[in-house]
Amino acid sequence: MRELQDRRQAVFKAMKENSIAIFFSGVSKVASEDDFLPFCVNKNFYYLTNIQQEHSALILIKAIGKNSLYLFVDPYDELKEKWTGKRLSFESAGLISGLKNVYSTANFETMVKLALADDNNQYGLIDCVYLDLSSPEQKLRDDLFMKDYAMQLKVAHPNKEIVDIYPSLRDLRMIKSPLEVQNISKAIEKTNSGISYVLRHLKAGQREHVFADYFEMYGRLHDRSKLAFSTIVAAGKNATCLHYPTQNDVVKKSDLVLFDLGYRHQQYCADISRTFPVNGKFTGLQAKVYEAVLAVNKAVINYAKVGLSLKDLQDFTIENLKKQCLRLGLMTIDDDLKKYYYHGVSHHLGLDTHDVAVRDRPLQVGNVITVEPGLYFANHGIGVRIEDNILLTEDGAVNLSKNIIKEMDEIERLMKTRD
Repeated sequence: MRELQDRRQAVFKAMKENSIAIFFSGVSKVASEDDFLPFCVNKNFYYLTNIQQEHSALILIKAIGKNSLYLFVDPYDELKEKWTGKRLSFESAGLISGLKNVYSTANFETMVKLALADDNNQYGLIDCVYLDLSSPEQKLRDDLFMKDYAMQLKVAHPNKEIVDIYPSLRDLRMIKSPLEVQNISKAIEKTNSGISYVLRHLKAGQREHVFADYFEMYGRLHDRSKLAFSTIVAAGKNATCLHYPTQNDVVKKSDLVLFDLGYRHQQYCADISRTFPVNGKFTGLQAKVYEAVLAVNKAVINYAKVGLSLKDLQDFTIENLKKQCLRLGLMTIDDDLKKYYYHGVSHHLGLDTHDVAVRDRPLQVGNVITVEPGLYFANHGIGVRIEDNILLTEDGAVNLSKNIIKEMDEIERLMKTRD
């Protein structure tokens, strides 16, 4: 609970005196007609509360020399629970969030009106309203979007300043605490187990999606681990499409198969890419391409340090991929590397797979980022990407995913033990 308290205190520190900040968990999006997509909580709301229930809200008030916090969750509804399952009680919501003031969402609007009243206001005169405007299309209720709510407040309270608090949340989330690193590491550990399970079943003659299904099933059977993102399984030439969507092709014995996958733990994501030979052995050009990517993957991890930017890592990656390709005869001096490498090498990782960040900000202690060089030769039906997740420390980068197999000889030995 201390961690949540510290996060909320950091938000209070970013707020002006005589201000209120309002956060929402959101609601499920409509898939079609009366069918809804699975609920995905607003990550900034979750970051401050640990609550994952829709229709919830958090209010922070900084006024009259003190800080006040109020959490709102849906009240007990017998009929709704018969349809959609048990909801959080006020007591359990308080225990999860560490907040004492937990009320029904039926009281939310009343609280906002009281806090923003110009007369007889127990909080004095509130002149600033902070909203998380990072997702203006976020639905707060079935009939209300964040952008519309902001406009309603502006019309109802023209003397109040509406300020986006997202930049403050973004800056907080960019620096991972030891607990957050622990959650990411746990997600990576579970992902490693899922990869091992898939490898035991990897063989020619199956469609690509079967192996994505194996990975998802393993997570469901072990701690009901949810996917961090839709699993990518791409065989042969399909691996040259970065976000290959269909996964319907039959895997051939001669293929390399690229996996881009990860589980969540306590909402924190792993994002791992590995490339494996279906027949159990890297051969010819496959081995050359894999050797080049692996060498650059290791070089970037060793190079990464506090003070560098993601662009610095990208420039270093491009320079070293070109050197490796020239050394191994994969391209000529006149070739453009962009034909074979066409994505960034790093992004921030956390509650979102592509986590909130200022991409041109120098790396700081506590940043967790990916390192994912790749080479893609569509004319040869070969795509290789090797992606690790690293933590920036004062002493350089720590590879959080170092236990996930990636050395060619180790992969080949492991593949011999398949079912």
